[in-house]
Amino acid sequence: MASIRALANCAGMDTSGNFSILGDFFGFRRSRVPADEGLTGSATASVSLLQLANDLDDDFVNLNIVKIGADQFVVDNNPATSLPSNDHFHLIDYCIYRIRNIYRQRGVGVGRILHFSVDTADAQGHENCTTKGEMEDITDTWTVNNDGIDTFVPIILNVPSGTGVILGRSAVNGPCEDKDDKGMNGSVFGLWGPEQASRTFAHEVGHYLKLKHKNSTNNNLMQQSGSVPSGNMRTSVNLTNAQGNDMKSHCLMNSGC
Repeated sequence: MASIRALANCAGMDTSGNFSILGDFFGFRRSRVPADEGLTGSATASVSLLQLANDLDDDFVNLNIVKIGADQFVVDNNPATSLPSNDHFHLIDYCIYRIRNIYRQRGVGVGRILHFSVDTADAQGHENCTTKGEMEDITDTWTVNNDGIDTFVPIILNVPSGTGVILGRSAVNGPCEDKDDKGMNGSVFGLWGPEQASRTFAHEVGHYLKLKHKNSTNNNLMQQSGSVPSGNMRTSVNLTNAQGNDMKSHCLMNSGC
């Protein structure tokens, strides 16, 4: 197996200075393994260097996470009390932890993850996102110039849809590295509860990677949340072989290191 530094370089990570395994290699914003509040008893969340190395040996995609209204994000810097349910940075780390576990089932890896911030003063009012048009504007305005899929998380996402709200939105079969489509050029998701937010994050990135809704199949990641049986949000994350193959055929997918 290649060295960690060689794998990181292959995935486009910057290894020229101090390099954090949890912060740079795994991409956790807090440089710590997130808590998994869905586990019971003595079970705790864990990550594996070997597992991530194997992910990068297969096809993998890089991600950018852009916080809109970042100065309003709630952060608890005390590791003893911080949880995904009370710390927005912790919640984002949980989304990263979950998307890797979900995509891994079909041999789709998640490689480099970069974090970006847009403060309220620069957000052009989009930190309080209330329309589909704003969601599209967000993906057009803060495009990241690299080979990662751009994902955006505004501090407030309150876009009406029927009797509820939109949990996230994405291009389906999103654009390649130039990211200059007329419509959505990335994925947008909201700061919901840990299971809803992490599933929505993986679901919307799945759209970008060519996947369409699959409401006729229970427990599938691409089943819309409104069709997921009550209490099944955590477990409704399955992917079929065909879906995995579709994801691997997207133009932003990288060949294994």
